[in-house]
Amino acid sequence: MTQQLQDAHRHLLNASAQDLAFPNAAEWLLDNYHMVVQALRQIEEDLPESYYRQLPKLAANYPLSGFTNGGQPRIYAAVYAFWTYEEHHLDQGRLSRFVAAYQQVHAFTMGELWAVPTMLRLALLETLAQAAGRLTRQAIDTGATGSSTDAFDSPATLKDNDVVANCILSLRRLNSQDWNRFFEGVSLVHQILTKDSAGIYARMDFASRDRYRGVVEMLAHATGQHDIAVAQKAIDLTIVNDDRAGANHGELERTSRDNVGRAFDLDVSHRAHVGYYLFGQGRSVLEKSVGYQPRGLEGLRRGMYRYPTLAYLGGIGLLTGLIIVGFVAYARAAGGALPWQVAAGVLALIPALTLAVSLVNGVVSRLFAPRILPKLDFQNGIPSACRTMVVVPCLIATELDVTLLTSQLELHYLRNTDAHLSFALLSDFADAQQAEMPEDAALVALAQARIEELNAQYPGQPFYLFHRRRQWNTTQESWMGWERKRGKLQEFNRLLRGHAETSYNIRIGDLAILPQIRYVITLDADTILPRGEANRLVGTLAHPLNRAEFDAETGKVIAGYTVLQPRTAIKPASANQSLFTRVFTGDRGIDLYTRAVSDVYQDLFGVGIFVGKGIYDVDAFERSVAGRLPDNAILSHDLFEGIHGRVGLVTDILLYEDYPPHYLLHVLRSYRWVRGDWQLLPWLWRRGPAQIGWVRNDLAVIDRWKIVDNLRRSLLAAALMALLTAGWTALPGAAWMWTLLAVLTPAIPLLTNVAVALVHATKNLSYRAELRSVRDDALRWLLYIAFLPYEAQFMLDAILTTLQRLFTRKNLLQWTTAARTVHMFAGEATHRATLVKMLPSMLAVATL
Repeated sequence: MTQQLQDAHRHLLNASAQDLAFPNAAEWLLDNYHMVVQALRQIEEDLPESYYRQLPKLAANYPLSGFTNGGQPRIYAAVYAFWTYEEHHLDQGRLSRFVAAYQQVHAFTMGELWAVPTMLRLALLETLAQAAGRLTRQAIDTGATGSSTDAFDSPATLKDNDVVANCILSLRRLNSQDWNRFFEGVSLVHQILTKDSAGIYARMDFASRDRYRGVVEMLAHATGQHDIAVAQKAIDLTIVNDDRAGANHGELERTSRDNVGRAFDLDVSHRAHVGYYLFGQGRSVLEKSVGYQPRGLEGLRRGMYRYPTLAYLGGIGLLTGLIIVGFVAYARAAGGALPWQVAAGVLALIPALTLAVSLVNGVVSRLFAPRILPKLDFQNGIPSACRTMVVVPCLIATELDVTLLTSQLELHYLRNTDAHLSFALLSDFADAQQAEMPEDAALVALAQARIEELNAQYPGQPFYLFHRRRQWNTTQESWMGWERKRGKLQEFNRLLRGHAETSYNIRIGDLAILPQIRYVITLDADTILPRGEANRLVGTLAHPLNRAEFDAETGKVIAGYTVLQPRTAIKPASANQSLFTRVFTGDRGIDLYTRAVSDVYQDLFGVGIFVGKGIYDVDAFERSVAGRLPDNAILSHDLFEGIHGRVGLVTDILLYEDYPPHYLLHVLRSYRWVRGDWQLLPWLWRRGPAQIGWVRNDLAVIDRWKIVDNLRRSLLAAALMALLTAGWTALPGAAWMWTLLAVLTPAIPLLTNVAVALVHATKNLSYRAELRSVRDDALRWLLYIAFLPYEAQFMLDAILTTLQRLFTRKNLLQWTTAARTVHMFAGEATHRATLVKMLPSMLAVATL
């Protein structure tokens, strides 16, 4: 077929170049041949050999017009019969009715239904190729004999003209159709799952419904059953296990058929939702009922899911031990005495651990598909039961701060306008040596005026201002907002639940709706919330499978989430503001502190790492962290709150944020983060601090590992410098061997991209993108090695400063926001300042 179309196109082009006469159909084909090429390419992409093999085939002498020998895909035969009967016209409504009528006798599989547009393209191009072949032969014969164009007016030619025109028009129509809607309109599996007892399935977004159906398809294919049988068993389980009091099975079957269009119960039991058996903890129940036994790679994945901590930390420990043993053996073979062998092992510990973590993370990310959380579809509006407020915790120190923050709040509203979505600033003054400063009143008045202007400009009065008074902090020896950002959110949550005794002394907006707020989206001052993403976040957290469940005895979250963390990316404008940002903001980075783990925890353990931007359930979140955090002790509270509240990583929802415009600001940001990470050191022991004092530490092993892993990253630069120094001066063996370990440790992303590029090259795939990534990673790696002495210097300074403050209990909450730091360096000569900061480390390296 492809060759036939290419030959026809070539002959007709030659005829056109020679000004030979040819029929109208030839003009249709020449003018729209690019669509034909695109359709051929689309068929190759949409119908790989593995997919084709799975499609049910016709038996011999199957009663469909034109197919008597068998072996053809059943769906192709059906589509071709429809295409022929319709005289090469595509009408999706008539196609839907045809498929529905066919399925009254034989039900198609979901794989067949998804293949309908591909089979239509195939049938269309087959018809077009036949007609084009006839026209080409006629054009060649006409040109060779010198016949007149009257030959093109024969009935056969006129019919081919109509065929080609109809094919081209149908091809255009095919490309513009909504095939997702078509699929759900004819899918019997979709119709069965819509009977979900909880009424949730029909209210999810298309992608979530499709993932549910994908599970049905996988189980059906693995067990040799039809999709319909598996879907019905899943629905039967929801009816049997629905725990709604007073409802018998017959009543539940009736209500499940009528659930679409009703107002659904947000707190419905997750066991009444079909997703519990397809996508949740009830999956094993469904698999047992259909006789599914995971084997091969899937069996390995299930084993790792069952014992994730053992699999993950065991793999890291094993690899770390092997690497250390290798370098100890090298030191021994080089003639080193036992003390030097021990020294080699100790110095190789952090680099070996870093290599092991990188390798295990790489294996996990390739072994497990991203775990995408199901979502309710709130794109047409957030229900009143899910009323949400978007808040920006912030500091206001200047009039410019107020102007920028209120403008950002307005942009959040314009990108995410919804009747049940509100927007608020949660503001503090900067720290001071007295409770009130002369400029305070003017700043609050300006902020209040701007919020009132916005409420007057837009309907519904969606804007709010909540401002706190300063309080004296003995350990910080200054007047400041209680517990900084954590305190702002905690007091705001109490305010939402009717507690008047907070330090929010300024409250601007319609306060009557506060008790109705169920969810809070918290953003940083520089964060961009893209269009419609607020609704998607709310729809994700409102889904029953994502709702937090608590253990009645311990009070800990055992399933679901109280917090959801979207994926974050760098604003394009921020990424291109300097050479430094262009180098360091690639998708794959050598920024070992901030890019250590992407979604490994979410994919393997089902929980992510909270970085302070996302959505939380007010009541569930407050319940999960109640009494667990002591005052004046935690700077980086995000990780700790995410551990206790269970945070889910929403990888398909994106927030944008700024990146430090130059290296010195990047260093200062990392310095603050390292201080916050080391303040969590007391939670590694058997007993840890809490609001009532020291209590038994109930953090899981993997949660303590998350703290340790942050400490490991902060120690890496110093460990690499120690290894290089000892390798060049004292360790037995060749200095190049120890240098190789040190310089290869931060090069794992680079080596991974090199391997991917080589694999693509051997498979004749496009590898230019990988080559660009290799170039960028190589540059980042070289810069990291160049900055290594200074990285070691400032990391050690942050660590020692934190340890000293943990002992004295002073200044643990010292903090300068990223925005404030940028303003501080706005007028400074950054090259000179960076040189001055790096001078001690440069001198140390020169001396060495």
